[in-house]
Amino acid sequence: MKPVLLIFAGLISLGCFGQQDVGKIIADKKSGCLVWVANGYSPKDSLAITWTGGCKDKMADGFGTLIWYVKEKEVSRYEGIMQKGNPNGQGKYNYGGGVIGKGNFKDGVLHGAGEVTFHDGRKLEGNFFEGEILNLDSSYLKALEKTLITNSDTADIYVNDNNAKSLYYHALVPKSEVKGVLVLLPGTWDRTEYVLSSNKQLVQRAFDQYIAVIVPSINQRLVFIAEVLSFLNSVFKNAIDKYNLPNDKFVLGGFSMGGLFSIRYTEMAYENKALTTVVPKAVYSVDGPVDLENIYKLFQRGLERNPAAVEPKYGINEFQRFIGGTPEQFHAKYVYYSAFSKSEKDGGNAKFLKNVPTRIYNDVDVNWWLANRGQDLYDMNALDQSAMINLLNKMGNKNAEFVNAFGKGYRLEGNRHPHSWSIVDAVECLNWI
Repeated sequence: MKPVLLIFAGLISLGCFGQQDVGKIIADKKSGCLVWVANGYSPKDSLAITWTGGCKDKMADGFGTLIWYVKEKEVSRYEGIMQKGNPNGQGKYNYGGGVIGKGNFKDGVLHGAGEVTFHDGRKLEGNFFEGEILNLDSSYLKALEKTLITNSDTADIYVNDNNAKSLYYHALVPKSEVKGVLVLLPGTWDRTEYVLSSNKQLVQRAFDQYIAVIVPSINQRLVFIAEVLSFLNSVFKNAIDKYNLPNDKFVLGGFSMGGLFSIRYTEMAYENKALTTVVPKAVYSVDGPVDLENIYKLFQRGLERNPAAVEPKYGINEFQRFIGGTPEQFHAKYVYYSAFSKSEKDGGNAKFLKNVPTRIYNDVDVNWWLANRGQDLYDMNALDQSAMINLLNKMGNKNAEFVNAFGKGYRLEGNRHPHSWSIVDAVECLNWI
């Protein structure tokens, strides 16, 4: 999801990589009444508030109007009920004069039916859960279950969850005999609820065809570290035991970072079955990176163009933190963590997929990237992805496909973006599965 966070201040972060600051308390300068700011802002943002309602235990409480200012300019407004410094109950957000949040609020976030309209015309409408869109039809919402795996997230593999430390999975499991299991891995910053909403047609059709759907709470790390593998194994084991799922009929799919992880998990399973809980029957990636050496170079170019760019800074920090440095310094590690390595004659880990049905989806619209991001084909995942599929085809894998879904990419909010879940045709994908 790109905006990644709807905070009660009505400010939207559009980054697809990188953690935001933790939340903080901010006071009305006149009354001293305190309000919780969910994602925090550094002093340079000059964030200030005014609150017209009452206070209880020094926190904003009751009905009133809360206004946010950045550098003394009003940027958003909330009218409604506050409790313990958070919107709680009925309320309405405004951003630059346009409504961005309307519906029932609880503990600072939207619950139930409501709508979010962004200042540039994008819109989310439907059912909300803890501030996130969760817009499945009612019968599927009733069947959806959330299972806690652990209350310890020491590696911060799931964020954008109000600083919670719990790791879990959402599951939509048919009551009749399950024919298979589809696992959807989120992209960076995407919450599980957004993944379900972005794949609404796919998820609901899968359920109707007796295919269970699992969405694990993982949306951080660019490197498939041990904690990621361990968590996914725990999710799969728990789901198999809880729902009596067939452990030999799993299909993994993921978006962006999740696409890399879906492929990497599958490769590990075929390299050494002892490493994984399941051995996927097939795998697909929705515009996920595959060659981390090239991704590092992409981030380098991004910083050269704009030293303050968030995504390249985050990416390079990930590689330095979990790999140790540059591809020149740690070539073997980059090969190990990559789904495919162009520098290796055998493709690196890609060789383990020579007999596995594999798909990589991309909306190869270079003109969109040129016009909207100032990026060209060298900055896109498509070059490495197509090289990986080409290698698998040459190895004899006739079920390895590069699917160019040109023009199909649209975000859940309605804006055109080639890097989106929507490039997967739900009906066709289920036929393939």
